[in-house]
Amino acid sequence: MGITFRKETFRDDFTFSNSPEHIRRFPFPFHEDSYMYAVNIEPHVLGPKGSVLENLIDVDEHYVAEMQDRALVLAEDPLRCQSLPHMTLAGWDLLELLMEQQALGYPEHFTLTRDGDKWRWINRPLGIDDSFTFGDVSTVPYGPMEYITRQSQGDFCILDQRDGNLWMDAGMV
Repeated sequence: MGITFRKETFRDDFTFSNSPEHIRRFPFPFHEDSYMYAVNIEPHVLGPKGSVLENLIDVDEHYVAEMQDRALVLAEDPLRCQSLPHMTLAGWDLLELLMEQQALGYPEHFTLTRDGDKWRWINRPLGIDDSFTFGDVSTVPYGPMEYITRQSQGDFCILDQRDGNLWMDAGMV
């Protein structure tokens, strides 16, 4: 599947818009007459080819522009990404999941090569070609969660369970 990434902005001149092709990917019609924003914690069921649910991780025409905007947001407000020290291992889990799924779903844009703990990640849309040691924070430019969520659309919250509750101990929003 070839993705044509749009040159657009989300501030100042605000040139963001959805192409007709992108709108056709939306999961409409909704099964109910009302709609509200919610946080869904449920298994992802793969959807039809060409839909936003085709892959476990969706990459769309807004990817490059959204990642450029995320970099601006983090430069202005670095606290939008936080991870408590005990969540570093979970950050590596997230990095592995997102890299695997982006490379699997969009091999023309992403490549992940692994040789034991020596990994190479190529993100063609963003011009990234990095080699690092999986599990060694000193070999990536940011912590593992921040590194991969700077390259992944959406907000990310990693929860930890303590005292019978779930706590958001790491996140990129």
